[in-house]
Amino acid sequence: MSTPQPDDMLTRFVFEGAAVRGALVTLTGASRSILGGHPYPPSLQRVLAELCAAATLLASTLKFTGSLIVQLQGGGPVRLLVVECTDALELRATAQWDSDRVRALGDDATLAELAGHGVGGRLVITLDPRGAGAIYQGIVALETASVARLVEHYLETSEQLASRMVLVTHEGMAAGMLVQRMPGAGSGDAAAWARASAQTAQIDPLALLQGEAPPMRIHALFPHDDVRVFAGKPVRSHCRCSRERVENALRIAGRAEIESILAERGEVEVSCEFCGRRYVLAPVEARALFAHAPESASH
Repeated sequence: MSTPQPDDMLTRFVFEGAAVRGALVTLTGASRSILGGHPYPPSLQRVLAELCAAATLLASTLKFTGSLIVQLQGGGPVRLLVVECTDALELRATAQWDSDRVRALGDDATLAELAGHGVGGRLVITLDPRGAGAIYQGIVALETASVARLVEHYLETSEQLASRMVLVTHEGMAAGMLVQRMPGAGSGDAAAWARASAQTAQIDPLALLQGEAPPMRIHALFPHDDVRVFAGKPVRSHCRCSRERVENALRIAGRAEIESILAERGEVEVSCEFCGRRYVLAPVEARALFAHAPESASH
């Protein structure tokens, strides 16, 4: 629901003559828009922003039309966390949490701590092709504290891709870099991958948010390699909620449920769990949803 900002950008690159690829994402307006949808505590803001950057990087590697969904499920202070990124690099995210328990962990709480460590905690990555194709799910146990290390583990075990990821957040902004050894890489690419992997591990995360335009940043981060940088693609926060979707959901709830809400509150209010947008229907508007419905719709 917001327009792209200059630094809401995904920039892909390859190492010339080597089977190594990478991508840099920076999120300023998009990240702040998502975090502004709900009163997330600081630790949850940081983890949510990191996952937004990670989901964008993962989505950029896919070759299908649809969505990549990263979902945290756990028995800890954060019960549910969902980040979705489409093939068009449109982001949305939401979370359900216990405010007191999250704040008791402090501002530096890790993803694993927020999820309650091993109490049913897991990260589920879903690839959902739009229109056709099978849905794929990969499940990652919360065995490390870092979002970046969790994603690396997923890529190496589920996709068989050696990968290095760096994530950073600062004042509501987020950035990330993903470097991978491409499928089919031969022994001659080993030196290039070892160099790229080592260089990525030495990156100062804040450098991903600072400096010149993304191409200049990428060249500066890999000064000893011939890196080809492609044109950037804009990323934006975008929620698919609409009044039409809300009205359809209320029709499914049924006339009796809506009348009960009207009797208690005098109006029907629905808030989007992703962007926080409020939809309010006055009694006449709510009852009009069932004006042409068969009598069985009220049961």
